[in-house]
Amino acid sequence: MKNCMETVLCPFRGCGKKIPINAIKLHVVQCDHIKMKCKFSEWGCEWIGKKKDLEHHDNNECEFRNGMGRLVNAIREKTFSQSETIIRMQGTSINQAVDRNTRHMLMARGRNAGNIFDVLAMSYEAVCFPGRFAASKEIWGDMIDPVQHTMRAYAMTFNVLLVFPLILCVGKLPFWMAIDLSNMSSHGIAKHGLAVLWEEFASIIVASVYTLSALFCAMYDGPLETRWTRYAVPGTNKSYPFMRDCTAFFVFLGYYSFVEYMDFWPGIALLLCTLSFTVSFSSCVAAILEKVSGSQADTLKICKMWPIIVFGLRYSFLHQVCLFSQALKGVIFLRLARHASVKHLNLNFTLEETECIFSAIPPSIYIVLGAVVTAMEIRNGVVKDLATAFEGWLIGAFSLAWINGLTSGFYLVGQMCGLDIYEEGEKLRNQSIQRIQTYNMLPSQRPVRTGIVKIFLAVFYVVFIVCA
Repeated sequence: MKNCMETVLCPFRGCGKKIPINAIKLHVVQCDHIKMKCKFSEWGCEWIGKKKDLEHHDNNECEFRNGMGRLVNAIREKTFSQSETIIRMQGTSINQAVDRNTRHMLMARGRNAGNIFDVLAMSYEAVCFPGRFAASKEIWGDMIDPVQHTMRAYAMTFNVLLVFPLILCVGKLPFWMAIDLSNMSSHGIAKHGLAVLWEEFASIIVASVYTLSALFCAMYDGPLETRWTRYAVPGTNKSYPFMRDCTAFFVFLGYYSFVEYMDFWPGIALLLCTLSFTVSFSSCVAAILEKVSGSQADTLKICKMWPIIVFGLRYSFLHQVCLFSQALKGVIFLRLARHASVKHLNLNFTLEETECIFSAIPPSIYIVLGAVVTAMEIRNGVVKDLATAFEGWLIGAFSLAWINGLTSGFYLVGQMCGLDIYEEGEKLRNQSIQRIQTYNMLPSQRPVRTGIVKIFLAVFYVVFIVCA
């Protein structure tokens, strides 16, 4: 083609030149007879003519040739400059968002479901920014994925969230004891003697020992986070989770000793706040994670620490508001009522999944135990007649049923709050996607209102527990 000397006529009327085939493209660019539009055609000029007449049209004929032309050029330059600025700003924002997400992904590799700070950070993100949390759920890995590792990390997340209030309540006691001891001089400590110091700090030491014992039993039980290890019962073919009941007993004693250290009404208030926070906040986070991960409902209740913590909270609260004999009667009454109505009423008024050892005792034992308690009270003169004894049974049963109903209410409120937070977050997320598609803007980072209220209450509880 480069060496071809054959010629053709120029295709533009009025030119008539013969051009070698290999120079057609160059001639088309230089030919004065090519048809062209005015440079202001997009603003309304309809002139179409030859290239050689374009300069004459621009200087003498075009209605935009004077001030209007300069105005159009200024508008063009300003529009181009603004477009460049917008593109540059959007590029900067996108780069910042990419860098931020990259940092989050790098941080996620080091996140651990057993780390209380990582669990609290995840809870804050899920409650305040559920839409963003759902969009970036991959960066949290198996902390919110119930499929991976047979739910180990997923269940561990909730186990840590359930144990956190216990550690917060009991953990502050040695801190205050250390402050009190630091304010005493060595002469004052020697003057008081170990007996006086033990009497003053016995509740703190006992609560700490019980809590540490509970944590030791939970860790000793094994690596499974969804169920307790079952040990063989000697002389039978059955197995039973002995460590579960030991841990529940120590948690109960830890909370009970914590309230004993405080005055009665402050202790009751703190225990009620702890019950509310533990159940409602955990169930709220669980509801959000269930929607995000698409897992089954009530996953919180399959975690191994759920029955332990709820058992300790319920029965420590019961033993504070009732006498020991009344609390025991309440347990016996509701257990017998449960066994009598299980075939006729599908009501979980005993919170069966949190009863631990109480659910394993047969009804005959409860009947014998109830008869023995009543006979001993009448014999020792604690009650004068059967009517007074029956009144004690009703008080204990009503108190335990009220606590169980309160616990169920906290759980349902947490579930409903979690679903509301997730739906509100999805609306904000859809609005953000629409803004991105319509205005080419980055998504909004505004938190949901219900989540803000939930986080505020959680922070208030933590401050209340620490400072009380």
